[in-house]
Amino acid sequence: MKDFILRWREVGIVALVLFAINVAGRVVAAKLIKSENQQVLEDRQSLAGFITLGTIFLVYFGLTLYWGRKRTMWKVCTELGFAGVISCVLAIFVGPLIIGESPFKGGAGAFFAQIWLWAGMAIGGVFLGYVGLISFTADYKSRQLKAYVDRAKAQPRRV
Repeated sequence: MKDFILRWREVGIVALVLFAINVAGRVVAAKLIKSENQQVLEDRQSLAGFITLGTIFLVYFGLTLYWGRKRTMWKVCTELGFAGVISCVLAIFVGPLIIGESPFKGGAGAFFAQIWLWAGMAIGGVFLGYVGLISFTADYKSRQLKAYVDRAKAQPRRV
């Protein structure tokens, strides 16, 4: 029971961190509206959005590297998937309300684009994290196989 609570507590913390990153990016982009030059404004807002998405990607990537060493791929993908869904729902419906906009202000296209961006960042971060772990044989399964080989070599051969 304790492991169950600990696991979902970690998922909740990750979801809240991802949501906080999204809200921070929205607040920064909203503060940039006070610029005089329209082209500079759009460039800065785009930069704030890209930095936010990059940070979300890095969180997924880093957690995959950290958790992937100690947990199976299935557990890591499941936990990060649940955290991603929770934070995506919060970011899409609650995030715009925090800065005083409607979640459906940009229309259906912008609404679904946010969902695809979150999914892309999650899948990309987890995928690249696991590629890195597997290539350096640092993932959970590779470490188990290495321990098995070491144990098998340590036992003397029967004559």
